[in-house]
Amino acid sequence: MNLFFKRLTGSLQSTEKMERRILADEQRIARYRQVEQSAELKEFLELKKTVESKDFQQKKYNLINTKYKSTPTYQTISSYKQLRDNKQLQDYLEMEKSQELKEYIAFRNSENYIKLQSEKEVRNSLELKRMAEFEKSAKYKSYLQYRDSKLPAQFKELSAEVATDEFKKQHAFWSNDNRWKSTEEYQQEVRYKQLSAMSDIIFFMQQDAAEIERMEKIHATFVDECDWLKLSESKWRPGFAYTNPKLIRQHSFANEQQANNGGRNVGAIDGKIQLFTKQEKITDKAWDPKKGFINKDFDYTSDIIQTADSFRQKGGLFMAKIRIEGNIHHAFWLGSGDKLPMISIFHYNGKHITMGNYTKDGFDGEVIKGISARKYFIYSLRWTERELVWLVNNVEVHRTSNNLPKEELFLALSSFIDEHQRASEGLLNVAWVRVFELR
Repeated sequence: MNLFFKRLTGSLQSTEKMERRILADEQRIARYRQVEQSAELKEFLELKKTVESKDFQQKKYNLINTKYKSTPTYQTISSYKQLRDNKQLQDYLEMEKSQELKEYIAFRNSENYIKLQSEKEVRNSLELKRMAEFEKSAKYKSYLQYRDSKLPAQFKELSAEVATDEFKKQHAFWSNDNRWKSTEEYQQEVRYKQLSAMSDIIFFMQQDAAEIERMEKIHATFVDECDWLKLSESKWRPGFAYTNPKLIRQHSFANEQQANNGGRNVGAIDGKIQLFTKQEKITDKAWDPKKGFINKDFDYTSDIIQTADSFRQKGGLFMAKIRIEGNIHHAFWLGSGDKLPMISIFHYNGKHITMGNYTKDGFDGEVIKGISARKYFIYSLRWTERELVWLVNNVEVHRTSNNLPKEELFLALSSFIDEHQRASEGLLNVAWVRVFELR
């Protein structure tokens, strides 16, 4: 596959952008879960349910738009004032509790009341004259007018009602043009708006919970950010790893020009794994298919490291950020301890990058063109129950469902010079390695 045009058109994301996206996704998940557990979000969701409810919105509408004159409180106070300002009714109420009325009623119920019929008796008696004048007075006539009316009782009830603390509270509330702002609901709405404007709440509400869950299913099982000082402190070990325990792990091959140097050519330098291929003479064991293990003189040293004893995994997402120097072989691969299965996630053969699966039927993969192995790219393998998918940064380069491995495989990094190559020094730079479980 030629990635030149994908790189040219921008469909191949830059490695820097790819890394930023990976980091952003990790931070996004972490922030989502942190906000999810916050007291602010809990309060916001409770208020959201309340404030956006039909009952809340209807109450708000009513409180803002209801005219004071249409309220029962206004009707009560208006009726009270109308009766309060009724002079005849007030005269009645004043008369009702007056001493004059009591005396008149007592007189009316006495035997002397009949004397009011005699003008002579009235002229000769100040008491009778006073009673006669009272009986003809306007106040008494008002009293008679309202004595059998319901209005006095109504006024007394209204007077008692408007004097209560509850009525005064309701009157103050409904007569206030800004009554909505005096309510608990308004304070809830204000707090809801405050929470709605918080960056964490905005972030959380913009997320797709299902997408977050899908992202979380990609669970990290192996992460090497190259923060170790010695190879022995890492999860990597030098040499090959074989299923057969009788086979020597530390060796090279007779058809190669370098001796694997037992991890001495590997270091974590400047935050990345560096595997050096150096020109130096050394005698080491080499495997010859016809002769078995032999001693061979080499002019170069290099190395192989693997995680057979510390980490193996069946299926998942395998990723590494890699660049190389030198026109020799550099590889990041998965092995089993036998010749097969073996999966190449990245292999530079001195000319081209290849990615694919080595099987009993041969190599099932792709030659990758259009990018330089001397620049950092992220090389990935997505291994599911159904298929193997290889990617360079965000671009899929090969896919197959044939000859899927059935066992756990370990990680391996190696550099070597085959017998047909022009020997030279080289360097395999690995900024990081990450493996994820696809749950």
